[in-house]
Parts: sequence; C-alpha cells; structure tokens
Amino acid sequence: MDIRRNTFTRSIKKQRLAGFFSQVIFVVTSQRNKWFLSSVIFFGLGCALYFLLPARISVAEISVAVILSVCAFWMVRSKAWLAFLMQLMASITAGCLISALHTELGPENIPTRTLYSTEITGTVIGIEPRGSRMRVTLDPTNIQGLSDDWNVRLSFLGDSALSIGDEVRVKARLFPLRPPSVPGDPDFARNLYFSQIGATGFAFGRQFEVLSEKDAYENNGIGSIVEHLRQKTSDVINRYVTAPEAGIAKALIIGERGDVTAEIAEDLRKSGLAHLLAISGLHMGLLCGTVFFLVRLGLAAIPGIALRYPVKKWAALAAAGAGFIYLGLSGATVPTQRAFVMLLVVWIALLLDRRAISLRLVGVAALVVLVLRPDAVLGASFQLSFAAVGALVAFYDGPGRRWLDRHGGRPWHERLVVYMAGLLITSVIVTVVTAPIIGFHFGRISVLGIVANLVAIPIMAFWVMPLIVLTLALMPFGLAGGVLALMAPGLTVLIKTASLVAAQEWGLWYVAGLGDVATACLLLAIAWAVIWRDQIALVVSGPLLIIAIIAQVTHQTPDVLVSGDQESWAVYDREQEILHLADGLGDFQKSLWMSRFGIRPEDEAARIRHCKNDPCLVVTGTGDKETRTIVATSLANPFYACRNADLVITLKNDLPIRNCRQDGARVMIDDDVLWWQGGVALDTAKLDQGRSSFETVRAISGHWPWIVIGGKAAPSQR
Repeated sequence: MDIRRNTFTRSIKKQRLAGFFSQVIFVVTSQRNKWFLSSVIFFGLGCALYFLLPARISVAEISVAVILSVCAFWMVRSKAWLAFLMQLMASITAGCLISALHTELGPENIPTRTLYSTEITGTVIGIEPRGSRMRVTLDPTNIQGLSDDWNVRLSFLGDSALSIGDEVRVKARLFPLRPPSVPGDPDFARNLYFSQIGATGFAFGRQFEVLSEKDAYENNGIGSIVEHLRQKTSDVINRYVTAPEAGIAKALIIGERGDVTAEIAEDLRKSGLAHLLAISGLHMGLLCGTVFFLVRLGLAAIPGIALRYPVKKWAALAAAGAGFIYLGLSGATVPTQRAFVMLLVVWIALLLDRRAISLRLVGVAALVVLVLRPDAVLGASFQLSFAAVGALVAFYDGPGRRWLDRHGGRPWHERLVVYMAGLLITSVIVTVVTAPIIGFHFGRISVLGIVANLVAIPIMAFWVMPLIVLTLALMPFGLAGGVLALMAPGLTVLIKTASLVAAQEWGLWYVAGLGDVATACLLLAIAWAVIWRDQIALVVSGPLLIIAIIAQVTHQTPDVLVSGDQESWAVYDREQEILHLADGLGDFQKSLWMSRFGIRPEDEAARIRHCKNDPCLVVTGTGDKETRTIVATSLANPFYACRNADLVITLKNDLPIRNCRQDGARVMIDDDVLWWQGGVALDTAKLDQGRSSFETVRAISGHWPWIVIGGKAAPSQR
C-alpha cells in the first residue's frame, strides 16, 4: 500500500510539474509580441557583459558566435520555446558584437605617459563652464610628439576669451586617460574613450593664442554649429538671469550644469530632484507636449484649416522638430537621446494613426541608444532613465489607464485631485524602481524625493517648461529677456524646495555594500516581471531574486583601498565604523570612498580619521580578529614593519616579498604592484579564512584601450 501511495504521489507531482511547464511554453508561444522586449533586455545584457570581461574578444570571434546563434534559431524555429531561447542567445551575442565594434572604432594611439609641457594646435569644438575654470574640447591638428587622431579636453581659466570654432595654439600639460583609482570606483576613462577623447590636461595660465576666430566655425561641420548656438544661448541666459537661477536655466535649456553651485547640486541630489538637471523624458516630454498643444490649438482656432487638413499630424511634426532642436541644444546626452527617440516614435505613430505609448516604444528607444553608445548600459543615467520610464509605461498602460479612464468625465476640481494622486503614484513607482540603482551608484536614497517631486513637477510642467519653449522661439528675434525674467522665480522655487527637503537629514538613507551581481539580478528580475506579467515571470524572476539575495548576503565590501596614483589609501574598521584616510586626500576621492562605506558628510568629524604619520599604523578589529596595517610612502626598514604588521603597504618603493612573508606579514603591496597592476582593494576578513589575495584594477577592469597602467594600454586590434 505504501509503495502504491508513494508512486501515486510522485505521479501527481510529475503531472503538476509537467502542467506548469506546459503552461509556460504556451505563454511563450502565444505571446510572441513580448519576444522583442525580452531580446532588448538580453541585448543590453550582452553589451554589459562584454565590458565586464577581463579582456577583449575580437570582432571576428564574436561574429562567429552571432552567426551560430542565428543559425541555431533558424534550425529550431518550429519549436517556439527553443526558438525563444536561441533568440535570447543571439541577442546577447549581438550586444557583445556592437560593443566590440565600438571599441575597435575608438581613438587609436592615445598617450600612455604624461606630457609635462607640450604645444597643442587645434579647433575649439566644445566649451563647458566649471566655476572659476572652463573645460574646453579641442580637435587638434598638431600635438608635439603625439598622434592627433583623437580629441583633447583641457581646463582653461574661466575668463579665457574662447569661442566655438576658434583655432588656438596652447601650451599645456597633457595626461593619459586615468583608470579607476581602485577596483569598484567609477571608470570615467571609458566614457571619455567612447566620446573620442584620448587625453585630458590643463592650459598653463594664459599661454594660448587664438590663430583664427569663430567666424570659421561654419567650416567645422554641424557639430560645431550646434555648439556655437549653445554658447550663444548661454550668453543670453547670463545676460538676463542672475546666479544661481542662471545655472539651473542653462542646465534645463542647454544641458550645461557647470554653473550650478556645488551646494545647490548637493541639495538637488539629497532631495531626489537631481533628475531635473539631467535633460530626459520629463523635459523633452513637457517641451514637445507644449509645442504640440500650442500648434494644434492655434490651427484648430482657424476653421478653414482645421476642417480641411490634419492639424493633429501637423502639430506632431512641429513637436518632433522642436524635440530635434532641443536634442542638439541640450548636448544630446544619453537620457535626451532616449527621450527623443521615444517621442519620435510617438509622433510617427500619430502620423500613422497607430497606438504610441507602449513598452515596445521603450524597447525601441533602448535599442537605438545601445546601438549608438553600448557603453551607456553601465552608466547610472541609462539605467535610471529606462528603469523609471519602463515602470511608468507598464503601469499607465495597464491599471493606471483603467484608473484614469474612470475619472475622465469628472469636474475639474476632482480631476485636479486625480492629477495630484497620479503625481504621488508616479513618484512612488519611480522611487521604488530606481532605489537599487541609486543605492548602488551613489550610496544613498532620498525617501523625501516623493514629496519634493509633488512640488517640483507641477512647477516644471506649468511654469518653467512653457517659458523655455517661448524663450527658444523668441531668442532668434532678441525678445527672450522678458520670458527669462518670468522664468527665474519658478527656478527660485525649485531651489528653495530642494534646500528645504535636503535639510531633513532623516529623509536621506545612506546605504553601502550593494553588490554588482545582486543589483544586476534584482533589476533583471524586475524587468522580466514587468514585461511578461505571467507565469513565465516566476520561472525567471524567482531564481534571479534568489540569486540576488544569496549574492548580497555573501557579498563583502573590501575594507582596504590603495589607489593606483600611489598617493591615496583608506582602511575601514568595521567594528568601530571608522574610516582611516591618507592625510591630504582630495575632496572628490574622499566623497567617493565615504559613500562607498555609507558615511554621511555630516558624520565626517566623528567617523573619519586622517593619519598624519608616515609610516602610519592602523589597527582594526579586536582580539583574534585584530589586523595591523602599516602604510608608508617608503620604508627605510621594511623588516621591522613586516614583523609587526599583517598588511604592509609601501607606495613608492619595493618590498622584499619573500623575506617579509617569512617575518610574519600576510599581505604585501608595494610600488611594483601599484605601478603595473593599478589600484588595489583588499578584504581583511579573507585573511582570517586563510585567503590573502587582493583585487587590482588591471585584473578587474581588464585589458582595454582606455585603461592606461604602468605606461601601457591594450593595443588596438584593428
């Protein structure tokens, strides 16, 4: 009897399992319209995986993988679920291929050593104010001793008389692209490389000469013309709007945030309003929506036109044109590109009398942006932008649409309440979806951002953005001054709102130690669930969530950091929650490492210790878990340090590694490691487990053309 019962029970379980998977296969087969969105996710995953490889794979090798994946898809096309899997595999390999192509098309022969004094001749193609300094991008025609197949970004004095299109000769110091200081720090060099910038530096005071003035900008292509218009717009704003509102106005109109003071920028970040400075879907949507409304209203007011012609489609064309102009003026950043592509698809759908707002629209925009800049997938801008828009479209295309339709015929005061409720729901959705991304990239999450956006978004929608439209329309006629004056009080309200919310310290949560694997799996799980919203979502999202939890529980943040510049270091005491830093550490690097360990700026005095001694002894932990670390610029007597410390770090000279290990030191980091391998990150908890290895920038970031360590960079494969 027991044997029969057990056999029957196993049979029932097999039937249920078979029924579940047959239902999953049915969902995959019957909802092929969701295959495209799933493929977009895996395409982006392929772009990211390529840049996370320890070394490059050639374009030829990846092309073979793409061809094999496509052939496999064709061979199993009769079985839907196998075809779906092969399509996802092909999407991953296609993403890797696009990333490889862009990598190989990047600048060649970029410098690998510092030129302490060189003369550069080139054309000014970009100007970005940075307070008392000015960041200028040059298209060089000659650099002493170097190739000039790439652009150069130099820092000039803020009052330097330069304009877009000027041909200049400048005496400057030129640096190679700087790799991340330590494993886990932002890789700014990658963004510069894909922006065709091969070196950065600064001009020596006023040692520059303008060879020919800006009248030559017309000969430098459409890019220079656009930059010239941006500079003209900046001059008009400076003429009619005073600081600090002028900085916000330039950020909203031309995407230039250099004149936004550090204090205001910090308040905007703390209050959850930093997205206002990054021209994205909100700005593009409001501007194009305003143009669409005004043009359609004006044409509809003329019966002879409204009754004979498709004024709605004319308004869509006008809005698309306005969006294109705004895209150029704003600098065409990743969020602006995404927003423009999405709105362009909306206007095309209106012209074709098709439904416009859908997740497919978001997928098309993501695909276009990734094809143009595959490295954007690793940036916070791309991730925040598409996470927020995707979640909002999914909501308002489903339950949100039904909820709004029920209130469509209500009186105006009830519709106002519905509008405010919609803003609240929108803020909650965006805050929840973007919280893991913000926490991972910036180490803090603004809870009160929900409240701040309830004030800021209506001001942007009904006050600031309509006036921006009028400003851009009237600027060619020299009539923008009055409109800008009307806009300034609205910008003041935004600044005051950010300052008030940022002052509430309890509304800003500092988080630390979010692992990249855990964050990636969590975001993939959310994206998959948003797309499918069916049983198949559980098949993928469930395991991804489990992996994310396990990865985060087992993740341990390194507590010893030594930068590749051989000047900066940090040691974190987990028990005392004290961060020991090198004396004289720069503010920017200090802020990065403080956020990495979840330390608030206002707690700096209590939780930061600057070591003024050289050598410096740092003791962390207690009892059996005590770890003694000695950090020095150079050691006159390394053997004494090796006998009295677990970790011995010298920044400028080598250590006798074998003798040091015999004397009792468990980890040695010296000039040889830092010069050839870059910055170092070490988890001292692994010492107690018998593992003393550390991570280096070279090992983590891989052998890429933009990673210059020890005077060497990976050669081009072209």
